[in-house]
Amino acid sequence: MKMKPIKKIRKPAVILSLSLLLLFSGCAALQTFGEKAPDLPDNAQSFTKYDPDSCSLMFMNVNGRTYAPFGTLNGKLDNSSLRECLGYVDGDKNDRVYTLYEEPYDNYLVTKNVGGFMDQPVFWRDRSTYGEDIFTPEYIVSKDDVEWGSSGCYHEMQEFKIHIDIDADDVKEISMQYKGNGKDLGSCGVMNAVGGLKNPDGKLALKRGEVLDLAITEVSLHGKLDKDKPFDAECRFFVESISGQKQQLDYVYIGTVKLGDEKRLTLTGSTEDGYKLSE
Repeated sequence: MKMKPIKKIRKPAVILSLSLLLLFSGCAALQTFGEKAPDLPDNAQSFTKYDPDSCSLMFMNVNGRTYAPFGTLNGKLDNSSLRECLGYVDGDKNDRVYTLYEEPYDNYLVTKNVGGFMDQPVFWRDRSTYGEDIFTPEYIVSKDDVEWGSSGCYHEMQEFKIHIDIDADDVKEISMQYKGNGKDLGSCGVMNAVGGLKNPDGKLALKRGEVLDLAITEVSLHGKLDKDKPFDAECRFFVESISGQKQQLDYVYIGTVKLGDEKRLTLTGSTEDGYKLSE
């Protein structure tokens, strides 16, 4: 809701009260982050910052990888973004090291002093990524330190994307299980898209004319396949109707693809006649 402009208040006491209110509100928000953050693990390790000869930035070794400060917070970071607490820094158990849900490769870590209300998080980047463009959560903004040189960022995961045109009735969900080079990589699905049509029983079906996306993301390949090389994909598809009936479709996509490629398919049929996926 758009607020009306605030008129000037001549009473200094009122202005001071408002300022204090905003100050304490900000502190409370940061304090909540600390209280709800993942706990220190048992036998938590203290990681030591040190000054290397080759760079003016501080370094820190964590789990066999060397990190250096890279960026600051652009937006909001709360405990829903924090995956795991790895330990603390320089013997200070309040200055903690966390991994990030949005960054599965652990190319970034974040340090935050949970006892310092006004302390801002610092994002550390793996020095082995120097000179590379790597996936970076949108809330991390580079400080543009010259020591990072041309090291860049991109904010959208690379995918092999399959667009599915919906030309079918009574579909609650369409899902996909997929392999790469014969290895199981995972599954995904979409259901009850916005704008779907309600059947007489009130259940929401996918709408004819919609185009829905299923995808093999680079995260699926992590630790299994090289995300920068083509791979042999095998994708199997499943449909669940709004009545709860599930069907594995006859169509199987098999092909050599790379992240960034796209494929388009069409889903036809109904609960009574069965469903079919075709190119």
